Amino acid sequence: MDPADLNEVPEPDSKTQGLNLSPRLNFVPPPEVPAPETASIQARAKALGIDALIWLAAFLPLAILYGGISSSNGLFRIRISGPPFLMATVLWLAYMTLMEAKYGGSAGKRARGLHVVMEDGEPVNPEAALTRNLMRFLDAFPYVVPYLVGAYAISNSPKMQRFGDRVAETMVVVSSPAPDPLHAGLPPLGSNPPRPTTRPTRRRLVVVAVTLLVVVGGGAAAAFFLMRGAS
Repeated sequence: MDPADLNEVPEPDSKTQGLNLSPRLNFVPPPEVPAPETASIQARAKALGIDALIWLAAFLPLAILYGGISSSNGLFRIRISGPPFLMATVLWLAYMTLMEAKYGGSAGKRARGLHVVMEDGEPVNPEAALTRNLMRFLDAFPYVVPYLVGAYAISNSPKMQRFGDRVAETMVVVSSPAPDPLHAGLPPLGSNPPRPTTRPTRRRLVVVAVTLLVVVGGGAAAAFFLMRGAS
């Protein structure tokens, strides 16, 4: 090859001559939206302690109404009977369900900066809120040591879910990150698309029906044996 050929400058193409060609821009991917942090067992226990005070506030007037609170010889006695306990529990579950469905968390959770969300990050719906709260009858077992089963389920779950959360497909997270206007309505990068809701809805309905049957059947059996023992 002639060395003179190396010093030659190529002539501009007639098609591109006169055009102002700008350099190609490099595409920068948008930043990934941070996933919410799941709440720890300790944070959830503190929130539950605050909500337990609300249950106590509902139980005490009912106990007074049914004569379960008395004072004698300077001693203050509280006798826990069936009707006030069940009524206070039903009112407490209704309160927990309504607060989570409307505000994303009960007073205890909101005080500790916790929220209940669906597994895909969407706000919890009323059906899921009802399901996870009815399942407290299982998670709170054995009752003498409250939520021992629920704590075991949370400690063995990568998403820190108790059994009620797994059935309802919900999670308890620490204050959700502020929404990014550039990613409004878009799922985080690498996240799975939302699953169809037909099967989870049926499963929740079955679990709710079975739970109600167990609760109602257990309450009826307890009332029967109490009446039989009283007679």
